[in-house]
Amino acid sequence: MTKRTIVRGLIFFGSLVIGIGIFGFLIWKEGWNNIISSLVDFGIWPFVGFVTLSFINFGLYSWRWQLIINSHLEKKDRVPLWRVYFHRMAGFATSYLTPAAQVGGEPVRIGMLMSDGVPGREATSSVLLDVALELFVYISFIVVGVLLAMYEGLADGISLEVMGVALILALVLIASFFIAMAKGNGYFSKLFRTLKLGRFKKLRKVEALIVETEELMTGFLKTSIWRQILILILAIIVIGFRVFEVFYIAHFFGVALTFGQAFLIGTLPGIALLMPIPASLGIFEGGFAAVFVLLGVPLTAVGFALIIRLRDTLFILIGTTHAIRQGGILINSRFDKNKRGK
Repeated sequence: MTKRTIVRGLIFFGSLVIGIGIFGFLIWKEGWNNIISSLVDFGIWPFVGFVTLSFINFGLYSWRWQLIINSHLEKKDRVPLWRVYFHRMAGFATSYLTPAAQVGGEPVRIGMLMSDGVPGREATSSVLLDVALELFVYISFIVVGVLLAMYEGLADGISLEVMGVALILALVLIASFFIAMAKGNGYFSKLFRTLKLGRFKKLRKVEALIVETEELMTGFLKTSIWRQILILILAIIVIGFRVFEVFYIAHFFGVALTFGQAFLIGTLPGIALLMPIPASLGIFEGGFAAVFVLLGVPLTAVGFALIIRLRDTLFILIGTTHAIRQGGILINSRFDKNKRGK
């Protein structure tokens, strides 16, 4: 076992312990009886409806990514939507179970595409573009939520201002990535050259792959403007679903929210998903608890979050099953190739 593996294991374990501690505290504070009672009151059919709507929204996520993927491929090589859907589920499951909640599953998504015969450069380009757009829209929504919270005077202005500045800096970094790609100036390759990593013989091939991948991304950003507008609209819709799901869940808990309340509940706890804690355990529930208190909303934070987590559990089961099955197919195909090569 390498030193790096040990460090990663300790970080994972430490962050998980912190999350479990916060989660346990919230359960103790709200009480198991209240939490279970709220889940029973929510009802099975509203939950089925919530899951159904979430599956539809996930289809829009997948369609957005498919538009990017297929723009890199010849018509005969394009990946069907149902394959992209399950590949994205596999990526979601991995992201959910790792500390890097928003980006942990991207290598899995690349691997899933490559198992379908998509070249590595094209697969990497599509995933990088997709996750960069996802993060840009996601963080933009949170920034709007922070600004709305500041306007409403819901919390300490200094802490919100610091949070807002950090998020805006993140937006600037992502925007600079898109600008560099659109101009064809390179981004990662420029960083590679700045650090003079090309002087290492083993990294020269890596630099060449980075350049080729960036050329694909530049080519995409210079193609159909209407496709890019559609992709942006889909990104806004799928992130906006977070606000809708808050309305939906609160309604079946018997609580009526204003649009402003729903927007804040749908955005501010999302900061937890940027934290390096597996599944944002405890932090996610704590985010809801804090916002509910600030807004004076009579909802059980753990019960509210559990509705979302139960939905996510179904996604994880589907994604993990697909990843295992697809991984087995990939291993067998490589074994057969090696066998034929002998």
